[in-house]
Amino acid sequence: MTPVAPVPTPSLAGRRVVVVNWRDLDHSLAGGSEIYAWELARGLREGGAEVELLTAREPGQAAEEVRDGIVVRRRGGALSFYPHTALRLLARRRRADAVVDPSCGLPSFAPLFLRRRTPVVLVMHHVHQEQFSTHFPAPVAAFGRWMERSVMPRIYRRSTTVAVSTSTVEEMRDQLGWTRPVGLLHNGAELPPLGAGDPAAKDPDRIAVLGRLVAHKRVDLVIRAVAILAPTRPGLHLDVIGQGPERDGLERLVAGLGLRDRVTFHGFVDEDTKAALLTRSALHVCASDAEGWGQAVIEAAGHGVPTLARDVPGLRDSIRAGETGWLVPDDADLVTVGGRLTAALTAALTEADDPAVRARHFEACQRWAHHFDWSAMRREARALVADELAKDAPAPVAQLHPGGARVAIMGGTQCVE
Repeated sequence: MTPVAPVPTPSLAGRRVVVVNWRDLDHSLAGGSEIYAWELARGLREGGAEVELLTAREPGQAAEEVRDGIVVRRRGGALSFYPHTALRLLARRRRADAVVDPSCGLPSFAPLFLRRRTPVVLVMHHVHQEQFSTHFPAPVAAFGRWMERSVMPRIYRRSTTVAVSTSTVEEMRDQLGWTRPVGLLHNGAELPPLGAGDPAAKDPDRIAVLGRLVAHKRVDLVIRAVAILAPTRPGLHLDVIGQGPERDGLERLVAGLGLRDRVTFHGFVDEDTKAALLTRSALHVCASDAEGWGQAVIEAAGHGVPTLARDVPGLRDSIRAGETGWLVPDDADLVTVGGRLTAALTAALTEADDPAVRARHFEACQRWAHHFDWSAMRREARALVADELAKDAPAPVAQLHPGGARVAIMGGTQCVE
């Protein structure tokens, strides 16, 4: 990532900004997109804005609370969240100065419920065309794909749009036919200090999977690879760090493969426990179908852990192949993918056996991870919203991205044209 020169940020004092996100940090299925939404909301609050976060409400969660000066209001479940949010936005139609609307499958279609002049920022983590089929029956999946491909671009045609990675921008162009400019507002990360840890202390037989346990993460492929390698590596052990609806099925798979002594399900853990697990791991594996950005990849890299992953959107952005990890050629056939993953895992573990190689990956991973910082993301988010609110905002200044794509500085973010 090429650093963008800091942009002076006008104060947001007195401005009322609504951030909409399907889940909040305390939701049992919270993941990287929830951390992103919270850090964005924090950035706006740090700029002086009055920030309200609208999310769904899980059983046992409070309907309302204030955290770090941000008002969190929860209503509705997985689907009823959308009509609840529409009503809440209508109620704030004349009070909200700006709305930030991330797409977590589908966004809230905020422009339909606000005054035409109220700025809306659409945040795209990744395109969900393929994932709809993974998570929903065929008719529902078809409806979701149509909404994302046909309805969403029309509703947000006047809204400023940002994505979390170049891969997501490319997906928007290729799969959704998106033609308007898209900014880049990268993720950050909470990391240990550069140089913390000892690569010599890592266990070359210890591998980790980090993230939500949902179908498209394909944790089952990693478990099957461990089963194949177990006879030749007696000490091989997999730590599964995270919680989600697939856990029961994955635990049954582990039992069926006779791997109960080889796989540990840790569930949701606190930051100290996560750090301890990653500190001893030599390798992180991500078999996900696609990501908007590899948040787990960067977290692992911060602890000097390289990632083996499929060469898919998001993961190819967050891994520097050959330096901070390895990318496995993808395929529509998951059996083929599983075979390639197993072969690549064998090679990666062999590399991890060499202390010198392990030390080289450790240093490269930490250096790469420290390119990503939440404070920088919060600063850019403040600049972006302030730019939206400024009546006399200057036109974007075109620049040439080092990778060759045309970009513009848009409120502190890189704008891929």
